[in-house]
Order: sequence, then C-alpha cells, then structure tokens
Amino acid sequence: MGPAVGGVLLMAVVGAVVVGPALATGDPDAQDLAIKLRSPSSDHWLGTDQYGRDLLLRLLHGGRLSLSAAVVITATSVLIGLMVGLVATLPRPVGPAITALVDTLVALPSLVMALAVVGALGVGMRNLVVAFVIVGWPFYARLIRGFALERMNRPDIDAGRAMGFGRARLLGRHVAPATVRSVAVAATLDLGYTLAALAGFSYLGLGAEAPTAEWGLMLRDAQMFFTRAPWLLLGPSAAIALTVLGTTMLVEHAHGRQRSR
Repeated sequence: MGPAVGGVLLMAVVGAVVVGPALATGDPDAQDLAIKLRSPSSDHWLGTDQYGRDLLLRLLHGGRLSLSAAVVITATSVLIGLMVGLVATLPRPVGPAITALVDTLVALPSLVMALAVVGALGVGMRNLVVAFVIVGWPFYARLIRGFALERMNRPDIDAGRAMGFGRARLLGRHVAPATVRSVAVAATLDLGYTLAALAGFSYLGLGAEAPTAEWGLMLRDAQMFFTRAPWLLLGPSAAIALTVLGTTMLVEHAHGRQRSR
C-alpha cells in the first residue's frame, strides 16, 4: 500500500507541473492589483497574492523550476559520483588518494558548503544548482565506491578476470550498471531532500529571484501575509510536502525489498 500511495503522490505532482501549465493558460507573472489577496474562488482556485497574481498558475510554473532543478542536481551528482567512485576503486596511489579526498569532502557540513559556494558565485537559481552539485557528488562517490568494491569481489567478476577481461571492461559492463541500480534508492530519497533544500535556500533569498515563480520563493512572499491571507501558504507547502512524502514512501518500500533479499 505504501509504495502505491507514494507513486500516486509523485505522479500527481509531476503530472500537475508538466501538464498543468498547458491546461491552465496564462502568465504566472501577470499582475492585477485590483484583485490582490483574493481568497480561493472559482476564478482563482488557490486565490491571488499581494500583486494579484494567480497562485495556481504560479504553483504549476514554479513546480517546473523546482522539480527540474532537483532532478538536474540529483542526476548530475550521481553521474559525477559514479565516475569518481569507480576511479576510487583503482589500486595505489590513485584510488586511495581520491578516496581520502572524497572522505574529507563528505565530512564537511553540506549546507554550510552550499552557502559558501553561493556566497562565492552569487545569488541565483543557476548558481544554487551548481552549489548543490558541488556538495552532493562526494556522497555518491563514496557510496558508489563501496558498492563497486563489494561487486568486484563477487564470483561472476572473478570469472571475468579468469577469462582475461580487463579492469576497465569489468567496471564498465558489469560493476557500473549494478552499482547504479543499487544507488537508485538513495538518489530517489535525495530528490525529495534536494527539493526541500532548494525551497529553503530560495526562502532565505539565496535561490530564485523575484518575480520568478518558485515554491520556496512563494513561501517567502507568503509569510508577510500569514494572518491576512493564510491561503498563500497552502499551495507551495502542500506541493513540497507531497513530493517529499512520495519519495520517502517509495524509498522505504525499496529499502525493505533490498533488505529482504
């Protein structure tokens, strides 16, 4: 039941942000001060913000930015981590040196490092994505290295060595695909975490900039009108919560299946 619910939640969120903007036509940045802070109605299902902008449109368009950024960060981090993690399995001196570097980077607080990178590169969604990739790939590199070393000791790999297969062929054709499947669980969970972290940074003014529609930035704008227009918080809060909940439920199911094997 858990994974089915998680899958439905994710499909609902992704489907809404992918198909929604095509169905709910309009400019999410269009302002109309005559209808500012309107409560939800048949004309504006989620109401309007302090500039009279339709919240449903901004939620759907903002979801595209938030989800695409989280996917790009996770996929890029996994790809870099895969390459570095496989290289880290090499014998001395290359493998141990890379492993030491990765362990050092993993030991550093990731959010503090992300803040430092954003401070160096400047505020903006693009720079925030770069910062999250920089602090994210070492985790995957260490995780993939562990999976790869475990895989390299299996009988089928020993059989490949006996047949004369080189290390590069074994890593590329046999170890890497199995390692990617193993790390997919962590990547799925990280997708939800990354989405929430991106929203948090935008909420602090370090990510998306106005008037861009983005879930974290929408929450930041809503806090000023919490008592007067509490519906401003409902859309972005629910979208973030449902995405994180959906990924968590899927990961718990997949983790349970792995442990049962």
